[in-house]
Amino acid sequence: MAVCFLTRVPSAKGMPTYYRVEITLNLFGEWSVVFDWGPRGSMGRRRIALFNDLRAASVAADDARERMLQRGYQRA
Repeated sequence: MAVCFLTRVPSAKGMPTYYRVEITLNLFGEWSVVFDWGPRGSMGRRRIALFNDLRAASVAADDARERMLQRGYQRA
């Protein structure tokens, strides 16, 4: 449904990282917010949060996006 992709290039050390948030409707009629993050070029890690309505899922995805923007990630 909706996808937000953010990247961060660290200063002198470390690898560039990514953070991805996606809202989808799963097979059980629940809204899933999928969070993917890790070093660019890798599979990284994934967390899935389930919600009963789209509004709650959207709020969770927006909160995560705002947190990552505050931590120095930029829209890709």
